[in-house]
Formats: sequence, C-alpha cells, structure tokens
Amino acid sequence: MNRLIRDARGVTIVEFAIILPAMLTLICGTVEMGHMILARQVLEGAVVDAARKATASMETGEADRRAIMIASITSSMASFPRAPGQAIDIQTRVYADFSSAYPETYTDTNGNNRFDAGEPYVDRNRNGQWDNATAKTGTLGGPGDVVSYTARYPKRLLFGFVGRFVGRANGVLPLSATTVVRNEAVVRS
Repeated sequence: MNRLIRDARGVTIVEFAIILPAMLTLICGTVEMGHMILARQVLEGAVVDAARKATASMETGEADRRAIMIASITSSMASFPRAPGQAIDIQTRVYADFSSAYPETYTDTNGNNRFDAGEPYVDRNRNGQWDNATAKTGTLGGPGDVVSYTARYPKRLLFGFVGRFVGRANGVLPLSATTVVRNEAVVRS
C-alpha cells in the first residue's frame, strides 16, 4: 500500500489534463484577438477603398454605389469568414461640409455620454453654441457634399467556444469602420 502511494507515474498526464482547457482557451483567445485586430484593419482600408470607388462619379446612382461598396468590401474581406445568414450593412449620412460631419467636442462633466447645457465645449465654428453633427436629408448627396459611410461586417469567430468568454455566445463579432468622402464638385454633362 505504501508503495502505491509513493508511485508518481501518471501524475504528469493528470496535471496536463487539468491545465489543458485553460491553456487551449488562452491560446485560441490570443489567436482570435489577433485575427480580430487584423480584420478590423483590413475593414478600415476596405471601406476607404470602397467609398473611393463608389463616389468616383456623381452619375452613379445610390443602388449602384451600395452594390459597388458591398462587392469591394466582400472582396477585401474574403480572408475573414462572415457569419452565416448575415450581410454587410452600409449606412450613409450626407453633410454640407466636413465641419458639420463631426460634432463639436465637449467635456462630459456629469458622465451621461451626451452634451448638456453648461458643459465646456470647443466652439469650432464660433457661433456661441454647441453643434452636433448636422446631417442633410438623403443618402446620396449632391455635388460637393460630404458623405459618411459606415460599414458593419459580421465576422464569424474562428473558435466559437471563445465567444462565450467574451460575451459573443452567438459566434459573431460585429466589426465596423467609417470613412468620410466628398462627392465630386460638379456633375459632368
């Protein structure tokens, strides 16, 4: 009996079996994080490139612009699996100029994530009041307008079980990227 208690054979395999799940989760999580960072960077470039292609001519209609952007982003993101049954979503907003495309910065003194009267702000246009981003109506914009494109890409996680640890049990990591471009100043006739 004493000899059986002192026998240490097999201890290594038991220790390995105990630590293996944590080690695999850590390794897979690191790979997933790296893949997500790379996918985010590629998406940023893809959105800029797609917006450039889509706004190359004012004669291109809204449906065609959207199709050009989706095709371009899909091509650029081919190495990053998209979640089954989910599509790339593109949201557009039109502004008169670049200064109206971004809200004036402010200090959120009460921490409610919105501007309230009395909070300090940077008055970029020097009109004496805080201005939010002021979008125009429409999604295509006219000659010289500034258009903001936001693309949302539903990236499928490489390791589905990692999703449970990062709050993505459905296995989808929504990535988004935004770019702002100016339409051509004139329409060719």
